[in-house]
Amino acid sequence: MRAELWDKLHFILDHSTDRMMRGELWYDGLIQADVLKKALLHVTATHPVLHSSFRDHFINPHWEVRPYTIDELLTVIDTDDLDRARQDFMNRVILADSNVQYGVAVINDKSAAGNRESAAGNREGRSLLCVMVNHMCMDGRGLITFLHQLALCYNRIYAGLPLPDLETGSREYSKIYTGMSFPARLRAKMLLRNITRLKEKRTFAYTPEDPSDRLQIITQKWDDAPIVKIKETAKKQKIAVNDMLLASYIQALSETSGFPPDKPLTITCMVDNRRHIKQPAAKEFMGLTNHVGLMQLRVDGCGATIKDTIQRVQEVTTREKNKRFFGLHGIPLIRLGYRLPFFLVKPGTLLWFTPPVLGFSNVGVIPEEQLKLGDLTLSDIMLVGPSQFKPHFTVFVQVLRNTLIFTTAVRGNEQDRETVRELFDRMKLHLKSEL
Repeated sequence: MRAELWDKLHFILDHSTDRMMRGELWYDGLIQADVLKKALLHVTATHPVLHSSFRDHFINPHWEVRPYTIDELLTVIDTDDLDRARQDFMNRVILADSNVQYGVAVINDKSAAGNRESAAGNREGRSLLCVMVNHMCMDGRGLITFLHQLALCYNRIYAGLPLPDLETGSREYSKIYTGMSFPARLRAKMLLRNITRLKEKRTFAYTPEDPSDRLQIITQKWDDAPIVKIKETAKKQKIAVNDMLLASYIQALSETSGFPPDKPLTITCMVDNRRHIKQPAAKEFMGLTNHVGLMQLRVDGCGATIKDTIQRVQEVTTREKNKRFFGLHGIPLIRLGYRLPFFLVKPGTLLWFTPPVLGFSNVGVIPEEQLKLGDLTLSDIMLVGPSQFKPHFTVFVQVLRNTLIFTTAVRGNEQDRETVRELFDRMKLHLKSEL
């Protein structure tokens, strides 16, 4: 099976991340493992890339579809030490040449009443569903689609109904051009400028790299966040909520890392390029894949106040979003590079793509209704991209009901963890000051 553009890029860039997207989903009852097994098998069979092994061929790398068992996909853990079990699972890394490209763990607390023989039903305990997916297979939007399809299958089995036909299709990166006229498509495919090479050298305030560094997943949840008020403030000031989040990140990042306020700063923002796929026939093209693009947000430093920074951010994002080919710049350059034999592509990749040093990704509002499992409701969630290796750093933002969630995954130490926590504290503080 063909390896797509982003599959190969994520494979090559293993010096900057561990390639693992991770998720933690808490449910208000106990997940039925037998139902989940059937759901996992159906979803996996639908998407061949999930049960394929990446072959690092020196000329033409590709995916080889492989046999697999449910034990390679699912681990069920009953434990007295839930945090330890969660950490052990999350610290795993799925190798690209493995038979399967994702793993799921259901972790149940043995001390929970619902796990006792005398317990009636599954409402007296809680299950933690942990997910790990190779980023080579899909992006953040793809991960949410995968979780939705898993929940859809679980619900049908739970209700005694036939398994659904799941949405699938091509993984080709070139589908992003299908919504354009022929002349526009030609222009889009000539956007060869390398937008990832930055002039300034700004990095997060990490401690020096050390062999003892390990995976740190840091999450801060703003419970009862005034989401409605944030939206009202954004509407009143005629700005996007995303601009407010970005500005709070830039302001907090500048303070935490000691960036000079009068020096330029660039944040690499992730963009979902599915907006360019032809409608209304888009569904037939939506296989699990990567359709990400980049927006380079370059501002002349942070402002004296968060309000000043919001204004600077808005000016840049408005200009970028109004571009005809928003999110598509630089992709043809990567594709041009991949026309070379793969043994030449590996050392040459940094000529046409530099991994984000300071990144930002707005996951958006979590579709909780789509993630219900039977009669179980999603009570909490954390989704995060691959662990960043120093000096790379990316923040992920998501909303579940009235909770605003900041999270990141880095390879560092406890001091780095505390610095990230300070960053999140400052982001929250700056957002509050605007309300």
